Amino acid sequence: MESGIGIGAILLIILVGGGVLAVVHAIARSARKVGNLASTVAEVIKKAQYEIEEQPKSLSSAEPLLLDRIRRDFPEYNPELIRQRVMRDARTFYESAQAGKCLYADGISDQLRERLESFLPPDVAGGIRVHQVALSAYDDASEDRVLTFQAAAAFKDPAGTTRQRRLILKYLAAWATDTVNGVKKENCPNCGAPIPAVGSKVCRYCGSALKVWAGTGWLLTDVRED
Repeated sequence: MESGIGIGAILLIILVGGGVLAVVHAIARSARKVGNLASTVAEVIKKAQYEIEEQPKSLSSAEPLLLDRIRRDFPEYNPELIRQRVMRDARTFYESAQAGKCLYADGISDQLRERLESFLPPDVAGGIRVHQVALSAYDDASEDRVLTFQAAAAFKDPAGTTRQRRLILKYLAAWATDTVNGVKKENCPNCGAPIPAVGSKVCRYCGSALKVWAGTGWLLTDVRED
């Protein structure tokens, strides 16, 4: 009897042990599946983050709607030449951030230069790129003329991560008062008389032809990350 009970007990232990072992294996398999799922999710998230970092910011272009209005004021307006200037100014903004000081030689307002000397993005370590620019607004409601552009740019931060940014750049193309931000109003290069109308082709005082190419004398009054 004792040996029978002993054998039964042993069989029970084996059966119970086998069941426990099966449960342990099942748990292990589930853990592996959960681990694989977690790893897959992590990879998907990492890939998504990488794609976001590598994808330039989208821009909103209103140029087709604004071009006729701009050319009424600036007949020589050349979108490609303006685009090149905006791209240079956008790049200089991040180059200034990398250098820790304002690197614009000219063509910006005193107020903007002062602001950039006191604050620039702190995390620019290199790899500066300007993907594209777009004209987004033209303000001609007063005698002033202000054009607003967007720029899609990218740079590397100190950790080597690509950062995509959208910049807003504003240009004062013509102004109503004698001085704006310390910059004098346009004058005829022949007689010195003030040019009374935006986009004027001939001086009304001396009759000299005026060659004021759109964009060359424009003043960058604001540049900031959106």
